[in-house]
Amino acid sequence: MAEQTPEKETTKDLDLANRLTRMAQIPMLIGLSIGMVLFLITFFIDIYDAIVTYEFLERKKTILLILNMLDMVFIANLVVMVANNTYNTYRLRASTQGEDYIKESERAYRRMKHRIVSTIIIISSIHVLSELLEFSQISALQIAALFGFHLILLATYVVTNVFRSSE
Repeated sequence: MAEQTPEKETTKDLDLANRLTRMAQIPMLIGLSIGMVLFLITFFIDIYDAIVTYEFLERKKTILLILNMLDMVFIANLVVMVANNTYNTYRLRASTQGEDYIKESERAYRRMKHRIVSTIIIISSIHVLSELLEFSQISALQIAALFGFHLILLATYVVTNVFRSSE
């Protein structure tokens, strides 16, 4: 029986940790899938309610319904992006090692960060617009806070994507 060197034991420990980390992502992906199914049910219930109550006949309510549906679609896309990125990271770790893995994961992270932040800004824009259309239900201070939060998101996006560090 051959003795294992400390270097081989460390590599074996890292491989085990890598496998366990990948396996820990599976329940999260299942949870995201369940969340998507629940969100899909909510989406169709909103459409059904609008048809049953004839809300779609009022222009303002139709616009708000469409904005709500767009909001739901973008949130669902955000969940799908995160789930796909998690799965691709899982698959990437299983297929590549060393420097290739680091380069690929950094590229994937940058692309995903850009998409996620863009989607969050779109969701925020839709939310601010729908709140402006329902102005009677929200105070001017609350709208100013929403608009300020949206501007902070936009500024953060510009700073992180226009003024990138040279790392």
